[in-house]
Amino acid sequence: MISGPNFFIIGAAKAATTSLSSLLFQHPEVAIVQGKEPHFFSFDPNFQKGWQSYLQLFHHCKDEIAIGDASTSYSRVRYHPQVVKRMHHHCPDAKIIYMVRQPIERMESAVMEHIKLAGRLIFKNINEAVRKQPMILDSSRYWEVYQAYRQFYDEKCLHIIWFEDFINHPIEVFEDCCRFLQVDSDFTPDMNLNEQNERTKNISRVQGLDPRQLESIFAWEPQLKSQVLEELKADNLQFLAHFEKPCDYWGDIFTS
Repeated sequence: MISGPNFFIIGAAKAATTSLSSLLFQHPEVAIVQGKEPHFFSFDPNFQKGWQSYLQLFHHCKDEIAIGDASTSYSRVRYHPQVVKRMHHHCPDAKIIYMVRQPIERMESAVMEHIKLAGRLIFKNINEAVRKQPMILDSSRYWEVYQAYRQFYDEKCLHIIWFEDFINHPIEVFEDCCRFLQVDSDFTPDMNLNEQNERTKNISRVQGLDPRQLESIFAWEPQLKSQVLEELKADNLQFLAHFEKPCDYWGDIFTS
């Protein structure tokens, strides 16, 4: 019988979910779904294919302890309001990993992700991107997402990884994640392999853009940036407070 997932990395997008997945992929007691991001519980056409179709993405799994699906769309609860209910129905005992990052930096990285498509710029700058794609901002509403999952899953099943901790202390954060998943925390992944993959992707995204062009693309309009921070302030401060983080954990963006 094919085993389904017992843990999920739900996002947020551009908070190192791919990096964590690649490290866990190396672990002998962990298996990651084929394709990494099947978006089964979030995208209606995928969900309508049925549970058995989804399980086929795990046919490579053997006797691993932790079997995971890492789809960042699972944290876009405003756009996929059924995602948590669907997930809990099929995987009520799953463990949830939610990675968060300084909200403005995460948004800028999300724009970088989409900066080029089919050889052309999608948006002329970050201001246009934020205005035309509300999801870029909404993916930084961390408390809203956490609350949505807390309605269905006990908090002991929800594990927060802070991007800044992951970047500064990757081994310690990885070991803590392994303990959460109840797999061997003494396993040491090849960090160089992960860093090399990330560097290659980052270079490819900005290929053909000179530094002045990039600076122009990521120059915020002061008024828009203030509006964005005001939109996120209550949500992010509640999230930080819940985990006993100071309000200036991400700098002075909410205190200045």
